[in-house]
Amino acid sequence: MARVRVVLNRPESASNVGAVARVISNTGLTGLDLVQPCDFRTVEAWRMAWRSEDVLEQVRVFDSLEAARTSAVYVAGFAGREGKKVEPITPRQMASEIAALDVNAEAAIVFGCESRGLTEEELGLCQRRVRIPSHPSQPSLNLAQAVMVAAYEIFLATGEPLPNVPERATAGESELALGAFREALVEIGFLPADHPESRFVEWRELFGRAGLTPRETRVLLALARRIQNVGLLSKKNLLREASPERGESD
Repeated sequence: MARVRVVLNRPESASNVGAVARVISNTGLTGLDLVQPCDFRTVEAWRMAWRSEDVLEQVRVFDSLEAARTSAVYVAGFAGREGKKVEPITPRQMASEIAALDVNAEAAIVFGCESRGLTEEELGLCQRRVRIPSHPSQPSLNLAQAVMVAAYEIFLATGEPLPNVPERATAGESELALGAFREALVEIGFLPADHPESRFVEWRELFGRAGLTPRETRVLLALARRIQNVGLLSKKNLLREASPERGESD
């Protein structure tokens, strides 16, 4: 199975960081990444990470979520609310997709801070939106509990037979291609120039669900360039038609 890292975006509680470190050891995940964390190097964190101190000692800290997920080929963001345009999948569905990845691939499961979770913009940096089903009377889960649910499903999926799947592009490679494609759609007027990302979210989900390969990102970049070139040519033709013909008298 792929190497799976847990990413906590702006965690606010050192005890939760420690508890998540223990979850990682419990379920055999690869490691823990923190984005702009609280002061987690406390006695409480180490106490909650009982027999998992090595996970805390090897934590990677990042300035942004974008940087934290760049090398992953599969990025799943957890949200406690339904998506407006993108239907979330369950942790079990996510685990089956991760189990199908190459053993040398890296996956990231991303969780937001305790008080606010992940914003729509932050979820836009993830290829898959995941929601943990819960009773409507208490839909909110503690951060460490949510990580445990996700990690346990991944742990169970480890023993399932793995299909032969192609190599996937990293999140950084995919983002480069998607960014160019989005700008090309803006160029031809398919997306609005103001806040195009709000209309592009379904495209992100489509490509995230498909799982772009490195070759497919290059194809998407080439398509984006061709669309932009056609758009520029159309604009030039319109300008030429709008301008007076040479030699025409006033």
